[in-house]
Amino acid sequence: MRRTLIIVGTLLIAILLAFVACGAPAEVEEEEEVVTPVEEEEVVTPEEEEEVAAPEEPQWTLYESTEHGFSIEYPEGWTENVQRAGAYFFLEITDSEGRLAVDISLEYRTEEIVLTDLVSEGKAYMEAMPEFELSSEGDVTIGEGIPGYEMLGTGDLGTGAVENFRYVVLVRGKQGFWVGVRGEPADFDQHQKTVDAIIDSFKLLATYTFILSIPTEGGTYTNADYGFSISYPAGWMEAPTGRPGEVVSLSAAEGLPSIMVRAWTEETTLADYASKLKEDISKHMGDYELFSEGEITLADGTPAYEIVFSGTMEGYHLKCKYVIVIQEANIFLLQGFTMPAQFEQDEAVLDEVVRSFHLE
Repeated sequence: MRRTLIIVGTLLIAILLAFVACGAPAEVEEEEEVVTPVEEEEVVTPEEEEEVAAPEEPQWTLYESTEHGFSIEYPEGWTENVQRAGAYFFLEITDSEGRLAVDISLEYRTEEIVLTDLVSEGKAYMEAMPEFELSSEGDVTIGEGIPGYEMLGTGDLGTGAVENFRYVVLVRGKQGFWVGVRGEPADFDQHQKTVDAIIDSFKLLATYTFILSIPTEGGTYTNADYGFSISYPAGWMEAPTGRPGEVVSLSAAEGLPSIMVRAWTEETTLADYASKLKEDISKHMGDYELFSEGEITLADGTPAYEIVFSGTMEGYHLKCKYVIVIQEANIFLLQGFTMPAQFEQDEAVLDEVVRSFHLE
């Protein structure tokens, strides 16, 4: 910004005409005024004020997945966390203070996905969330000309806090994406330019390598390392998972209902671990509600402990049936999931799969 210095100079010549008593003019000595340069006060326009106050442009980091065929950029210093791998991929990227979060949710289906169908399913789910309200929605184009459907609004999307959000729903063949940013209302509004830049940086790569498991006629999954087997019905799929402790995921072709089998080593008892698990669930799940709990027996006579509850995890409100099995120092946790409205319908198949669990 340039500073302008104006020198104001004025020469004042005072000619004083004095008349003597005789009427003749008297000669008057001329005075010269000393002029001091004055610096003009700087005038800052509103546009310049905005320019001065504007934060520095952030440096950007690229996240790219050749497995799932997409990339996205986010400000340097934010943290990536792949919360779910495989056919129901979920990536969260948060700022250092946890006030803003980028969500990328991806699902695969066995048939071509129709954008309007995916949007309708998502809206029906979101409308059941606490304090949910859409402020605007409609067709949009992001990145390098990717068509999608945009939703902006407010609500508790499973974090336990009411946040502002902007999500764009995208479809490519059998892939369905939800790409967006959510955050505390004040932070979200303050960083609107960054929010828009993140979403607009999303790109679809030319190809992806992930191969969706084909629904089977039913079968039995066996794991020699942990010494167990579990059976699943026709139309279900099995898939490895990406996080420590998770052994296998079994699910219907539509994604739900599903059962995750986890295993690890720990010295404890059914009763003690059940108490600890309930405490952990109540702390880390939003809208937690316990429906039932108690000891059960699996089909082969193995004692187990069952907990039925609902709550919100990773942005999804689910009704769950967790079953704990302990063999010496090994803990097995069978996690059954479905939508609350479908639980009554899906409970029978969840029970069938869980009770088939067998320690070799």
